[in-house]
Amino acid sequence: MHGTRKFTRRLKVYHYLAFAAILAIGIFNAVTALAPVMQQRELEKNIALSFEKWWQEEGAPNFKMIGLPVNDSARAVEFVQYRERVLSSGKSFDVEERIKAKRKEFREWWEIGGGKEEYIAKHGTYPKEAQFEKELYKFLKSYRDQFPRYALAFIPKDGEYGRLLTCWFLFPSWASFGLFAIFFLFAFIKLSDRWGVIITLVSFFALALFGGCVVDVLTSTSFFKQYVAERYMGASIALAFLLGATAFDKDKSNISPIVRGTAIAGLVLDFAVNWFVNPGIFGSVAFASVPFFALGALAGIKMPKRRKSLSEQRKDALATRMQRTAQRNITAERYAKTRKNIDDGFSAAQKTHYDAAKIFLCQAMTALLQEQPLDHDTLKKTAERIVSPSLYIDVPSTQWIEWGGTAKSRGCIEAALFLLEKGLSLEKDPKIARRALYTVGEIRIRYGIEPEEGKQRLEKVIALGDNDLLATQAKKLLGKADN
Repeated sequence: MHGTRKFTRRLKVYHYLAFAAILAIGIFNAVTALAPVMQQRELEKNIALSFEKWWQEEGAPNFKMIGLPVNDSARAVEFVQYRERVLSSGKSFDVEERIKAKRKEFREWWEIGGGKEEYIAKHGTYPKEAQFEKELYKFLKSYRDQFPRYALAFIPKDGEYGRLLTCWFLFPSWASFGLFAIFFLFAFIKLSDRWGVIITLVSFFALALFGGCVVDVLTSTSFFKQYVAERYMGASIALAFLLGATAFDKDKSNISPIVRGTAIAGLVLDFAVNWFVNPGIFGSVAFASVPFFALGALAGIKMPKRRKSLSEQRKDALATRMQRTAQRNITAERYAKTRKNIDDGFSAAQKTHYDAAKIFLCQAMTALLQEQPLDHDTLKKTAERIVSPSLYIDVPSTQWIEWGGTAKSRGCIEAALFLLEKGLSLEKDPKIARRALYTVGEIRIRYGIEPEEGKQRLEKVIALGDNDLLATQAKKLLGKADN
């Protein structure tokens, strides 16, 4: 829920407008595609009811009167004939069924209704079958153009390029529209932040129009030529371009693996739907979407990012200042708390509240060793006081040694010696004590802090074990110290 609220806060007004536009396109496609289907279902229902009434009142009695059997088989045959009579009268709402009826009607007119004679009178030649097909295509086209899903679609054979302005918001299947709605909004949200709304939309509309021209060229080739009379709809080519631009940027770190993977998945799914689900002409669309994805990737890499508005620059600057202020405040609070723990710890120890002193001082020492930058002076003074024999706090030897090692790695050598010597005085485990002895000896020799004492520590390391790496290192240090 929190993630959803965070995402919706990032959405701008134009994101919601894009969503509303996609919704309107979906409604338009639903109305134009489903209205004839619903009307046809209603017609089929009425045909069944009217036939049932006719069969009860006239059909069955007439069959009995002339001696024909009245059974389900006879009834089914009569229903098929009754339905064909109704549909042949032009009452069907199924556009494809109507086109079939019109095709049959035109053939009858051509053969016996005076169609050939009219053609001969007009052109002065006897028509062949090729002329019939051409005249039939013109007749059916004028009829199809009465329906929005035909009148707004682009058909390469017709060459009516004005329909490129309308074909992109028609979709051949619900799968195509669903993929477009999801991945267009995804790409639009990402690219409008990088390129700006105007450049993103201009790129989309330009590619939506140009996509029809690409399909027109592809259907002129031998591979896709058989689809030249089919309808081209949708904006798969433009979508592929946007997804390519979304998946790639000049700075690779700006594109997360999830974003890139989603964009590539969108291309693959849209390609699959166009190749396997949609009609034949969309094989050319699937073919064209791949190079346009690559073209979009090139645009994503080359296109400069939009300049942020003055309000966005101010907002970013304010956010940066607030972040820095918050960071400074947190650091200051931690700094102050550490010093307070030091004071409280030693104060509790003076009052013989050693358990409380242990808690305060352990927290303070750990925090001091983690500060950036390291406060060498405070760390040294605190380490010197905390190892005092008069301070009765029960800290494990391993903790002293760990603190000492951290102080050494942070470069506070004096504090490291105090802490390591304290841990060494309490350690019972020979292996741990031997390692601490080596570290103390190394510090004293390398930094010239009582080097003779350091030599004694290293000699003891060798005496406790002469055949391991630690002993070898101790011998090297002793050799350098003697020279």
